[in-house]
Amino acid sequence: MEKLIVTCAITGGASPDSNPYLPKSPKEQAQSALEAWRAGASVIHIHARDPVTGRAAHEAKLFEEAIVPIREQSDVIINVSTGGIGRRVDGEWLYKKIPHTSCEERVGVIPELSRNPLAKPDLASFNAGSPVIDIYSKKTQDFVLRFVMVHSFPDMVDMAKVMNDHGVKPELECYDVSMINNALFLSEVGALKDPLYFQCVMGILGGIPATLDNLSHMVRQIPKDCQWSACSVGMTEWPMVTAAMIMGGHARVGMEDNIYLSDGVLAKSNAELVEKIVRIARELGREIATPDEARKILGLPAKA
Repeated sequence: MEKLIVTCAITGGASPDSNPYLPKSPKEQAQSALEAWRAGASVIHIHARDPVTGRAAHEAKLFEEAIVPIREQSDVIINVSTGGIGRRVDGEWLYKKIPHTSCEERVGVIPELSRNPLAKPDLASFNAGSPVIDIYSKKTQDFVLRFVMVHSFPDMVDMAKVMNDHGVKPELECYDVSMINNALFLSEVGALKDPLYFQCVMGILGGIPATLDNLSHMVRQIPKDCQWSACSVGMTEWPMVTAAMIMGGHARVGMEDNIYLSDGVLAKSNAELVEKIVRIARELGREIATPDEARKILGLPAKA
C-alpha cells in the first residue's frame, strides 16, 4: 500500500478558551508545526490568528510570520487556509472586524504570500461548496455558532484560477458527497487541474456524519486516480482516520479538528496527536511518507 501522508491542522477555528495548549501567535504556530513535522507530519495546515487575542484572522503577514521560520528549519509541505470565515445565517458576516472575509479576499493571501519564496504555500484549502457550520453546546443547550461559508460556482472558478496561476494545489474540502460532485464538475470544465486531491471532512453538524458507511460512500465517488484524505471532529477523528488508512487514503489530525488524545485526555501539543496516528499506522503496517515522498504522491514540485 502507498505510504501514508499525515497532515497536521495545527489551529484552525478552535477556540483558545477551550484549549490552553492551542498555538496562537505566529511564533507559537511555527514551533507547533516543527514539533508536528518531527513527529511524522509531512503536511502542515495553517490558519492565521491574531497574536494578541488568539482569535481567527486572515492576514498574509500573519501567515508569513509563521511560515517563514517553518520553511527555514524543515522541508514540510505548507497548506494555508482560504476558508473558515463566512456569513452567519442572518446574513451578517461572522467576524465584522476581521478583513479578508469575501472569497476574493480570502484567496488573495496566495498571491501575497507567493511574493516571498519562503512564504509561498504548496497547498491551499478549497471549499468545494457552501458548508453550513453549526456548533451546538450541550452545556447551554443552544447553538454557539451558526454560519455558512458561501462559495458559488463562479467564486470557486475564480479561486481555482488564483491557485492555478500561482502554482498552489487546491486541497478539496468536501463536507458531503455533493461537494465531491462539485469538484468533479469543476474538473470537467477545466477550472481544477488533475490530479485532484480530496479531503473528506466528517462529523461537523451541518455536514456528513462520521460513520464508516458514509466514509465508504464518499470514497466511492472519488475517481480511482485521485488522492484523498480524511479528517473528523472530536473523538470521531480516531476511528475515521484509522479507517481511511486501512482503505488506502491519507490522514489528517490536529487541534483544528480534535483536542483529545483519548476520552477526557487533553492533548498538550499537536505533536502528541501526530505521534498517536503514526503509532496506529505503524501497527497497521502502513509506512509514513516523508515530505519529499508526499510531494511525489500529490504531484507537487520537488522542494527547491
